[in-house]
Amino acid sequence: MDKLQKSTSIPYKTFGYAASEYLKIREKESLNVSFYLDSINKYLPSILKTTNNYPILFDIYILLGNSNKRKGLIKPALQDYITAENYALLANDIERTIKIKGNIALIYQDMGELDKALNKAKEALELIEINKEALSNKYYENKYKRMFNIAAIYATLYKSDKKKHQFADSSLHYYNSILKTKEFNLNNYYTGKVYYGKGTIYTLKEEYFKASSLLEKSLEFFEKSKSQSYLYKGYYNNAYNYYMSDNLNKAKKNFLKVLKIKKDTILDYNYLHTHYYLSKIHSKQNKIDSAKYHLNTFIIDYSKLTSRKKQQINGAYKIDLDKKIKELKELKEYIANKSFYYKTIFIILVLILLIISFLVVKNSKEKRKANEKLDELLAKISKKEELTQKPFSTSNDIKIKGEQHEQIIKGLLKIEEKEYFLKEEFNLYNAAKKIGTNTTYLSKIIKDYKKMSFNDYTNELRINYIIEALSNNKKVRSYTTQAIGELAGYKNAKSFTRIFKKHVGITPYQFIEKIDKAL
Repeated sequence: MDKLQKSTSIPYKTFGYAASEYLKIREKESLNVSFYLDSINKYLPSILKTTNNYPILFDIYILLGNSNKRKGLIKPALQDYITAENYALLANDIERTIKIKGNIALIYQDMGELDKALNKAKEALELIEINKEALSNKYYENKYKRMFNIAAIYATLYKSDKKKHQFADSSLHYYNSILKTKEFNLNNYYTGKVYYGKGTIYTLKEEYFKASSLLEKSLEFFEKSKSQSYLYKGYYNNAYNYYMSDNLNKAKKNFLKVLKIKKDTILDYNYLHTHYYLSKIHSKQNKIDSAKYHLNTFIIDYSKLTSRKKQQINGAYKIDLDKKIKELKELKEYIANKSFYYKTIFIILVLILLIISFLVVKNSKEKRKANEKLDELLAKISKKEELTQKPFSTSNDIKIKGEQHEQIIKGLLKIEEKEYFLKEEFNLYNAAKKIGTNTTYLSKIIKDYKKMSFNDYTNELRINYIIEALSNNKKVRSYTTQAIGELAGYKNAKSFTRIFKKHVGITPYQFIEKIDKAL
């Protein structure tokens, strides 16, 4: 990409910048957002709108759309895709036109504009059929993708209005057509997705036995393909179907597999409801301790959700929460009939009240502390003072004890200068390897000189970088929390938000709101 960026050809130079930006975002590498934005905006308007340039203009705009989509900027991504579609049509390029129509359909689906998504996906499928001979060996690959896309859109339409059974029938028609077409030659992953889609339709139709049968098939294929994300969703949906058909043992078995697969700390709908259903199953099976455990886990985890996360979880969640609280009261009445269990449930209720009180007091203190920290940061911003300091590069009072110490400190200075700490793979082992020392000695040097652990040192560098970026770059402030965290090397928004709040006193979202008001 460097060669393309240095090209004397304006179209190739622009393509080089667009491709480089997308690859860095996709690989979660450190990215100078302003540099790429300014470079692309500088050269893109200069590209002549000629027949020869239509294909590369298409490629540039689809890359810009892909980058914006990964940043969470859905509307700008849609506009980029529409522009790309226009160039594909002008170039009379069938493959590019089919590809971009599929991208636009997916964007509309993400936006909830399902009619537009369906129309665009059908346009792509019709174009594929018309150009079957021209597409040659790519015909079946393109056809499968669009048929699967259309089936999924019909499923979503049916979910939003279950009175319209024609949507369910249409979705099943496309899924069945995919399975009947041997020429698709689907692998385990894609075959599993088709059975999973069919199972979801029958779940919505409340035909739970048939749904479970299809989901069991999908899980066999997902196990072979080792698709953890679909195994997680598949076991949850399968467990739900078994629960609704009153097969409690199979439901419990599948719900427990959901918890086993769950590796991250993000609290999502499936995880929370798994605890809810397990509590109900154990209550029906008179396993009181297990029922209490899952009920309390749900209530405590629910209290950890941010208001934004609660809004993201659909309306059914709040209704289900009322049912869960009612279930807790019913469990209390059941245990109250036995003296031993009566004392136990009383203690649990007291603990819940104490936890709620503690959270209220803690939140009040954190809010006050957060305002103080924010006022200090805003004051520095208004005075254009340096917001943050890097632990080693600005420390003038370091007294180096020997050559080995000097080598390590120089290595750390280089890591800060090159911003290697922003890479996702940055850890104690890789840092020690890069500097040319061992992990034990590197940890000791950081502990001796900075009075902090390696992890605290890493987090301080990363959070300082993000504070500067948010304060000085309006574009970065428009990113999602996930995208901002990824800029600093964090894998998920949950851990990034927790670490940011620990250092700054408030969440990234709150910080952005205050900065926007101040500036």
